[in-house]
Amino acid sequence: MAQRKMNTSFALTVVLIMVIVGGLVQTYLPWYSMGIAFGIISFFLALPSKSAFLIGLASGFVLWALAAVWMDSQFPSTLPSRMAQILPVGGSVVILYLVTGVFGGLTGALWSWAGSKLRGTH
Repeated sequence: MAQRKMNTSFALTVVLIMVIVGGLVQTYLPWYSMGIAFGIISFFLALPSKSAFLIGLASGFVLWALAAVWMDSQFPSTLPSRMAQILPVGGSVVILYLVTGVFGGLTGALWSWAGSKLRGTH
């Protein structure tokens, strides 16, 4: 089966949809519910597996990195700076936010890829 090409505007629209749905779902359900939602979206939109992985990666990264920055700005605490001192990120809170985004991106990417593979799209 030939790999179909993803339209950039469609991919950005799917990223926006995933960020919104993931944010809403994570408000009321556990952290992994974002991944399940990403998998369901990839399944029903029949995204190609490579595109699903990349879209899930971008969506999860944006969602978790922005959520970390927003939570720190809304509820100031010394916890992020203390965690940045403990973890090997050189004491940088910004790098801690990026690491958080990477974990969210990998979660979203794997679940989105799984939803795509479940559908049978290559």
